[in-house]
Amino acid sequence: ERPKKRGPKKRKMTKARLERSKLRRQKANARERNRMHDLNAALDNLRKVVPCYSKTQKLSKIETLRLAKNYIWALSEILR
Repeated sequence: ERPKKRGPKKRKMTKARLERSKLRRQKANARERNRMHDLNAALDNLRKVVPCYSKTQKLSKIETLRLAKNYIWALSEILR
């Protein structure tokens, strides 16, 4: 005796369903590309305003965020 399957039944992929699935995936991929593009642009802007030791080597994303956090902390300490 086979165990009962859980979840919705798998439907056969018709041509129309396959096309809708591909289109949905393409739209999701495009949204993700745009999201990453916007995030990278924001990080580039942050790199421009945060003081950095090296002008020749680009900071990584995590280095940029850590440096920005430390810079904000240092500025807030000055204001105390």
